[in-house]
Amino acid sequence: MALPSNPAAAEVPPGRAGFWREVSGALSLGMCVLALVVIGIQILAWTKGMPGPGVLIVLGHVTAAVSAVLLQRIADRRAGRRGLAPVFLVIALTAASVWTFWLA
Repeated sequence: MALPSNPAAAEVPPGRAGFWREVSGALSLGMCVLALVVIGIQILAWTKGMPGPGVLIVLGHVTAAVSAVLLQRIADRRAGRRGLAPVFLVIALTAASVWTFWLA
């Protein structure tokens, strides 16, 4: 008995996804880890009676991580040049988040 084919999966070329997709995937994962770390620091600060990074910083990290994962999901399901725009949006979002929350 054959399973129904997934039209979204048919668009993705077999084999490696390409250098830029792999970079954006790693950045998406890094944003998720960073968001979890900031959440943990905020919870630890609350238990110690300290202010911590703040709710807006935590929400900014979570929003950036969720956005990066959604963009990466779109990039992974598009073949060829159609998948490059979300890849570079993940890179730009990561750069903007790191600059805004950690460097500026």
